[in-house]
Amino acid sequence: MTEDNAMPDPARIAAHLTTVADVLGELAAEIEELGTTLCLDPAIIAHHVGTLQSIDLIAQKQRWLATLLHADCPLSAVDTIGVEALKARFASPRAH
Repeated sequence: MTEDNAMPDPARIAAHLTTVADVLGELAAEIEELGTTLCLDPAIIAHHVGTLQSIDLIAQKQRWLATLLHADCPLSAVDTIGVEALKARFASPRAH
């Protein structure tokens, strides 16, 4: 068996997924900061409430995905997801 055909190292896969989770968390923080900055302008709030809520929802979904990737058991962690639409996607993952 050549090196290219070798099974991936589970520790390396876990480290890779941890990095993905960390980046998702960082992106969520950046998106929340952007939303906070936009909320400082009353005119933006008045005209773009739905968009600002969407920004917040994106950050929440990213944080929950990061939580799943960090969890010892991602399958069990699905029950803790606080965004119902995201939780529903994991209830029937092939439907989406």
